Amino acid sequence: MLVLLTLMPLLRPGQEIGKTIDVGSRKQIFIDKRFITSENGVKLTVNPPVKMESTIVPEKPWELGWVHGWGTVLEDQGKYKMWYPVLPPLGRVDQTGDSSLLCYAESEDGIRWAKPNLGIYEWQGSKSNNILLKISIETATVFIDPRAIPEERYKLVAVFSSKDKSPSGNPGMYIYTSPDGFNWKLHPVLLFPFSPDSQNQAFYDTRINKYVIYLRQWDVRHTGQYDTCCRTVGRIETDDIMKPWPYKNGVTPKLSFGKDRLPPPTGEVPTAFGPDERDPKWLDHYTSAAVQYPWAENAYFIFPSAYLHYPNPPLGKFKNDGPVDIQLAVSRDGVLYDRPERKPYIELGLAGSQDSGSIYMLVGMLRHGNEIYQYYGGFPFTHGAYRGLPEESGIGAIIRVRQRLDGFVSADAGPEGGSFTTPSIRFRGKRLELNMNASAMGEVHVELRDEKDTPISGYSFEESDALHMNNVAQVVTWRSNADLSQIKQPVKIAFRLRSVKLYAFQFVN
Repeated sequence: MLVLLTLMPLLRPGQEIGKTIDVGSRKQIFIDKRFITSENGVKLTVNPPVKMESTIVPEKPWELGWVHGWGTVLEDQGKYKMWYPVLPPLGRVDQTGDSSLLCYAESEDGIRWAKPNLGIYEWQGSKSNNILLKISIETATVFIDPRAIPEERYKLVAVFSSKDKSPSGNPGMYIYTSPDGFNWKLHPVLLFPFSPDSQNQAFYDTRINKYVIYLRQWDVRHTGQYDTCCRTVGRIETDDIMKPWPYKNGVTPKLSFGKDRLPPPTGEVPTAFGPDERDPKWLDHYTSAAVQYPWAENAYFIFPSAYLHYPNPPLGKFKNDGPVDIQLAVSRDGVLYDRPERKPYIELGLAGSQDSGSIYMLVGMLRHGNEIYQYYGGFPFTHGAYRGLPEESGIGAIIRVRQRLDGFVSADAGPEGGSFTTPSIRFRGKRLELNMNASAMGEVHVELRDEKDTPISGYSFEESDALHMNNVAQVVTWRSNADLSQIKQPVKIAFRLRSVKLYAFQFVN
C-alpha cells in the first residue's frame, strides 16, 4: 500500500536570527553559520583527514576476487567491529553475477583487524572463516537499534533481486535482525518495493526519536533521462522500521536494471542531497555514509561519493565509467545537507596507487581518544573500468583515515585576523572550553556580551587571556579567571582570531 510521506517542519539556521539558542552544557561545532554572525575575515573550511594504512586487504581465499568499498564500522561493548562484503574469485568480473559474501572483522585499536573463524557459513566445505551470509553487494550496512528487543538489537539493511529467495517472494528492501551481529534472521516483511543499488543504510535518530533510512535514488527531474548523471541521496523516516516504509506515489520511468532487478526510486522519497548547478554537468552523488554525530549536538554528516561520468561507448572506453572521490556535506537536522566547501573530503590517490580511481566511505566512525577513525574502500580503476580486467584478482582494500575530534569543519581566520559573534545563547556550566588550533603563531581572544552587545564586566576582550597552541578542550580565562557560575543571563560569545582553526565550543562543569 502506498503511503503519502509527510515531512516534519524544518528549522533552518537562518530562521534562528533574533532568538536565544539554548545550548545548555552540550558541545556545539562550527559546521555551518548557525553560531556565526557579524563575521569579518572568517570562513568555514573543510578539513580532510589523514590517510593511514590499508586495514582490510584481499588475503583469504574467499576474498581474492573483491574486497568491496561498502561496509560498516561501529563500537559495541568496548570492541571495534566491521562488516564488509567480498566477492570470491569466480573468473571474469563481468560474469560473476551477484555472489557477494558478508564478512566480519574486529579490532581493539582500529588499526589491526582480526578476521575470526566464526563457524557460521560453509564455504567450499568448511566453516573455518569469517563469513556471515551470502548477500547482494548492496547488503552491508549494520546498525544497533536502541529500541529493539535483545534478539533484534543488530539490524542489517538488505536488497533482494527477483532471483534471490526473498521471504515474501517479492524483490525489494528487507531487514535482517540479530542479537549479536553474527547470527542473522531475515524479517519476512517487504519494507520498500524498489531496488536502490549501491550502499543503503538506516539508523535510529535520537534527536527526533524515529528511524531514518538513506538510500540511493534517481532524480529524473534533474536530467530527464536515465542514461545521464542523476544519482541522489533519498531519505525516509518512520516510527517502525519493521513495517513497510512510507513513500509517495511517483511516476516511475521504465528503467531497466535487467530482468532480475526492480528500478530504484525516482522521486518517491524526499531528496536529502544531490548535485546542483554549481557541480559539473556530468556529475552526481551517492553512497551517503550518513552519520548522526554522537559527540556534539545537532550535527549530521554525509560522505557522498562524487562520480564524474565519462562518455559511454563508442565515445568512451567503458560503460558507466568515471572517477569517484568522497565529499563532505553537513546538516543540523539530517533532512537536508549542504557542502561547506566543494573540495574533496578524501581525494583520489596518486596514479598507480590503491585508491587512484574510485573510493567509497564505509558507514560509521570510531572514536579513539581525541581522534576519530573512518574507513573507505579504494580501487585503482575508475567506476566502470573493472570491465577491462581479464579476471578478478585481489581487487580493492579498506583504508583507515584519521580525523581530529570535531575536526571535519572549522571557522578559520588567517594571519591578517578575523572576528565573529555568536547569536544569543543560554548556557549551563562553570567554564567555557574551545576545541581550537592556534599552534605557535595563532591567537584567540574571547569576550562575553549581554543581549544588547555590551561586554559583561570581567569578561571583555581587554580582560581576556590570549589562547595559543592546539587543544580539544582549551579553557577560556579572563585575567586567569575561568569561573562563569555568576552569569545567569543569556550571552553572546565574541571571538577575535588570528591564524586559528576553531572547531567547537562547550560550557562545562
